[in-house]
Amino acid sequence: MHIDRYKALAALIRAFFTSFSSGITDSRGLVSKESRTAQAVKKAMLEHYEDIAPAFHDTLFYPIAAMNFSYEDVAAVVAEAHRKGDDMAALLRAVCATKPFYDAMVAEYRRNFSCLLAGRNASMSEHLASYTRPTDAEGGTIDTDRAIQLATRVVMFAYSRGLAAGCPDGESPSMRHPTLFSLLLDTMNVLLHDQEIVPCDDGSEELASLFVRVCGSQHNFGVMTDEMDRTYEEIARS
Repeated sequence: MHIDRYKALAALIRAFFTSFSSGITDSRGLVSKESRTAQAVKKAMLEHYEDIAPAFHDTLFYPIAAMNFSYEDVAAVVAEAHRKGDDMAALLRAVCATKPFYDAMVAEYRRNFSCLLAGRNASMSEHLASYTRPTDAEGGTIDTDRAIQLATRVVMFAYSRGLAAGCPDGESPSMRHPTLFSLLLDTMNVLLHDQEIVPCDDGSEELASLFVRVCGSQHNFGVMTDEMDRTYEEIARS
């Protein structure tokens, strides 16, 4: 199975902003809906304004490159960029491969950034209605398993980097599982569906069952959890 590349790109960029901002707010103890007011989120993010772009580049470079190039080709692109003295922004442009794809990345970055500086993240329904679609036949697709793996990595690395940015020097931030699971559910929803999947009204649905429903199948759920394990280990080593 495959997913539209532009839909996947938009989901990855939204995942970065929701996850990075959640790391910042969690590090400040803003973990309840009551404490996560638009004013509190806006204040927290303005204090970390200069951290957003570097974290975005560090988090999204590999996933975007993997959507467009083989590992060998990415290595060649990076080597050429180093030879020319390109900065990270230029390198990110290079791995987008085409101008329409790069323009879509910029449009999604700006859309999500604007929401964040207003103290909120784009809702699922808003995102699904408004994300940048291809303007020509260039579109293309990405393997669904690969898209799930990349989205999981973006959520976990962005959340971890947000926690680290928001914590005082010397502290070792730890992920809050309720936040992480919420971020993953949210991201898999916009990646794999065209409308919001809501939990059962009576609250009886177990978390694993909800994940399978949002992921679309037991197989997709397994792909996500396997990538979670790999990414946990990678973050622990970093």
